[in-house]
Amino acid sequence: MNLWAAWCVPCKEEIPTLLRWRSELAGKLEFAFVSLDDDQRQLEGFLAAQPSGGLRASHWLEDGDERERWLEGSSVGRDPDLPVQLLLDPAGKLRCIIRGAIDASDLPELRRIVSG
Repeated sequence: MNLWAAWCVPCKEEIPTLLRWRSELAGKLEFAFVSLDDDQRQLEGFLAAQPSGGLRASHWLEDGDERERWLEGSSVGRDPDLPVQLLLDPAGKLRCIIRGAIDASDLPELRRIVSG
């Protein structure tokens, strides 16, 4: 699960890599994008401007108490520095939190995690 926002430069930079990984790891790992944009219009504008093959859909957590409770329950805190990756097992149990942008060189480690 990728926590991101349209205003976050590192978030936007890593999206193409995450989309490639989603394709490469299809059937082994599911990807979910969750926007923490304060304004849904910001998210919708970003998605509408995506090129062919870009990010087309994202969940949106509206700013407020519910989002803060969800973030705290996910162990990332009320106002996390973005991007944040949450790795959950098939039962939905949180197994790993990665704070900060991923890098293409992280793919072998991700492959090892999902294979083992």
